[in-house]
Formats: sequence, structure tokens, C-alpha cells
Amino acid sequence: MPRRRQSADSRAVSFEVVEDLDDELVPPGASAEAAAVDGSPPAGDVGNGAGEGADVAPRRLGEPASGVGDAPSGGRAIRWKPWTAAAGVLALVVCGLAIGGEIEERRTASRLVASEGGVLPFTGPPRELWSLDLSDRVWMPSGGLLLGQVGVEGLTAVDVLSGNEVWQAVVGPNAICGRSGTWQTFVQEAGPLLCLSGTADAMVVSVLGPEGQVTASRDLGPVDEGSSYAVGPGATVVHVRRDGPVGPPVGPREIYDENGDPTLVDVPGGRGVVVTLQDAVSGDVLWENRVPFVAPDEAWKCQVFSDTPEAELELDKVSSRTTGYVVSVDGCGINAAFDADGTRLDDVTSHDDQVEPLTATTVNRFDWTTQHTTVLDRTGTSLWDVTGPVLRPTATDGTGEDVVVVDTLSGLAAFRPDGTELWDASTYASTLFVHTSAVMVVDDGANGLTAIDPATGRTLWTVPGEDSVYPFGAATDGSQAVVLAHDAGGSARAVGYDLTTGEVLWSGASTESMGLVGYHGALLELSENRVSRVG
Repeated sequence: MPRRRQSADSRAVSFEVVEDLDDELVPPGASAEAAAVDGSPPAGDVGNGAGEGADVAPRRLGEPASGVGDAPSGGRAIRWKPWTAAAGVLALVVCGLAIGGEIEERRTASRLVASEGGVLPFTGPPRELWSLDLSDRVWMPSGGLLLGQVGVEGLTAVDVLSGNEVWQAVVGPNAICGRSGTWQTFVQEAGPLLCLSGTADAMVVSVLGPEGQVTASRDLGPVDEGSSYAVGPGATVVHVRRDGPVGPPVGPREIYDENGDPTLVDVPGGRGVVVTLQDAVSGDVLWENRVPFVAPDEAWKCQVFSDTPEAELELDKVSSRTTGYVVSVDGCGINAAFDADGTRLDDVTSHDDQVEPLTATTVNRFDWTTQHTTVLDRTGTSLWDVTGPVLRPTATDGTGEDVVVVDTLSGLAAFRPDGTELWDASTYASTLFVHTSAVMVVDDGANGLTAIDPATGRTLWTVPGEDSVYPFGAATDGSQAVVLAHDAGGSARAVGYDLTTGEVLWSGASTESMGLVGYHGALLELSENRVSRVG
């Protein structure tokens, strides 16, 4: 992995331009402090004829030193020229501004790289910078790298900004690495890179170092349709397995055929699960919880989706995923979420809620049935609640985290993370495309865009929508919103909007792109067979 350059923050130099100096006496020791940057004697003290240790009488700033203008013995008098000093000060100020500008640019770049959907600044329609073939491999994002399978057991890591291969490793067949199967995560991931590989008869977890070297591995054993493994928070592995007796029959429930039409089938009872969090290397059990089977209202979580016309049920199907410090478990009759320490965070009386990290210390729990959101701390204690889902931004420049936006079903509302309401507005929106400290860009329900002031809820600008053109994804560099829209024919086009005015800055050509995401500072275009960085 490329070495990071040392931060320039600690080398910042501050300058102050003083337009009007008071006529104060310069203390005797001031000449040492006023020495030039290169160590030469300070102006006004050169050639003053005073030997080392000689008494120097205080003088006013700009007043000639004693003897200046006379003919000193052994040397020529050097007069202090105010324009020379002014030029030196100006040079230092310009240098300081240049250094300060470079430091600010680095800070902005670091913030964008760390932000969800943030991309490094660019102008004009994006052009392809590099591309990778997707036809024979699966790409997984992790810490600024794209991880792809090579051969049967190999893994390659590509730097997302340059497109260059950083390292290769051998981890085993069918490797799945990292903590999320999506391109974007809600929180910054912590812990080493873990990979699960192997077959159903013998699963293995591998720990990879920064250069791709396998630093540790452990055999996990076999898995079947009633069990699964997933990478957990930090250096852990989540194991979920069905356990216990089969419950009573569920009864008739809706499932869906190949055309998406519902049909009723009799669903038998199922089993609960045991959820275990293990240390990835040692296998030590950090915590264990049981989740009982609950008869589902609909049976789609119990259904196997295949090419056969007959509906099939898989009652033991179960899986888990990790988002930041939240471990979620899903399956037929199973729905639960846990903190990294094992605290259960979902509502055990509700069978259709979703838990995700909101901040480093809180989560939001949304009930799909009641359309109600509850914000909890990580002990499971309720802090505040609201009607409607939290709208997570598709893209941010890292400056809008102190405002939580909620679709209240009758408009929008904004809150501080502690639940303090900032404003509510009748503005309709179901998608928050871009969120910065200065502007929020949302959909308007008619394929258009609306920009809102995050502090007041006031509408800043609008962009009318087009029939059969649907905004799909977004990214931002803090000054523009890059929005990808699909048309009814399946083509996609990216457009750049000025975040301040809504003005169209550029419009890209129509492509067959399936998605456009900001990841670790790079604007990535995803198609069926390729992933490309554009910018």
C-alpha cells in the first residue's frame, strides 16, 4: 500500500499583516527576535560599530542606530531602507498564504476521501481515468482499495484513485472480504482486512496486513443451509446457526412467482438461531445470543428465488451482515440487530425493523410497519423518536454530520443528533442526494431536484424534472452535485449542478452505466462488465 505523506498541519506558519505600528520603544532584546529567517543579522543592527557586549541605547522603530550617517572606522554604514523590509514582509505573507492554501487543500481532500460519496474536485464532464474488467470477477471495496478475485484462490488490490495494483495475495477459493457487500457504507470501518474463503465443507478466515500479506488464518469448519459466517466488527467473525426444535406451522402466507405475482402457500414452522461473535484469530467467543423464530407476516424471507416456476421455501435460510458496529441477522422468521458488545438493539416485539449506526454513539431503528424511527444509544436506551425514516445522504463532503434529516411523511424535518428540532418544512422528499453544511439536495417527487438550507429549511433553488428521467445516484466534491439519472430506455447520463445556484455546469454523454458512486475520493462508474474511475 502506498505510504501516506506526512501531514503538513504541524508545519503551518501563521503571519499577521499590521497596517499601523504604534510608536513604541523597541526593547534591547528585540533585535534577536527580529533576525531574518536565514539567520542573518537584523536590519538596522548591521554595521552599527558596536562590539560584542557593547551597551545599546533604546531607540524608536525606524530611528537610525547610533553612529549611522557618521564615518565609522573599519566599515561602510548601511542604511535601513523601509521598502526593502516591506518587500520582505510581503514575500513572507505571500509564502504564508501559499502554504496555508496548500494545507487547506490537503485538509479538504482528506475530508472528501473520508466522506460517504465524496469525490476529489474536478471540472467539466467527467472523463475516464482508468477502468477494470468485471466480466470474470467480483470487486469489493475496502479502505480505498478495490479487491478482486484472481484465479481460483488469488486476491488482487487496486488503488481506487490511480487504478494501479497495490498487492496480490493468496487467500483461498470464493473469497469474500470486508464488512459490507455494498459500495458505500454508513460509517468508517475499523479493524484489519478479513477475508472468508473456502467451501461449504471447510471455511477459513484470513487476516491480511497492509501489504496484502496473510498475518493469521483459522479454520472455521463446515457450513450448511442452516448456518453462515460473516465478518464482524473489528477483528471478529459472526457465526449464525439454526438451533432448537421446529415450531408450530405458520399457516398460509404470500410468496411471489417468477412474474412477481403473489400466491398463498402453507408455511410450516421454523427454528430459532444462535448468534455468536468470535475473535477472528483465536476463536474465543466474545458473546452469544439466542433469537427465537417468529412467524412472518409474509414469506418472502423464506422463499428461494430461482428460475423454476414453482415457489420454493427454505425455512433454515439465515444470513448476517455488519455495518460499522451493528451486527444484523436476517432469515425466515428471524430479524435481530446487536451492538458490537452483544446488546440487542432491535425491538423484539416488532418483526420488521431495521437498525443502522447514526453516530459513533447512537443508532436509528426504523419500523417499516409503523413508519416510526427511534434513536437509541448503544445500550439500547431510547433517546428520542419521530415519525418517518431518517434520510441518509447518498453523498456528503463531510461537513453536514451535525444535522439529521427525516422524511416525516408530510414534509421534511431537521434535528440535532440529540433530538433537538431545528426546523420542519412542507417540502416533499424521499431521497437525500447531497448533504453539506451549506446545502441539502433532495428529490421533489417529480424527477426534479430541490436545494434546501440545512440551517433553516428554506428552499434555495429548484431544478424541474423530466418525464421518464429518474435521478438515481449522486456524488459531490463540495462545490457541485454530480447526479446520475436513468431514462425509461435504460440509458444513463451524469449531470453536474452548482451547489450554490443549481446551475448546470456540465452534462455527460448517455451511457449504459448501472451506477455512479463516490468512493474514497474517486467517482466510480459501474456497468455490467466494467468499473471505471471518471473525473
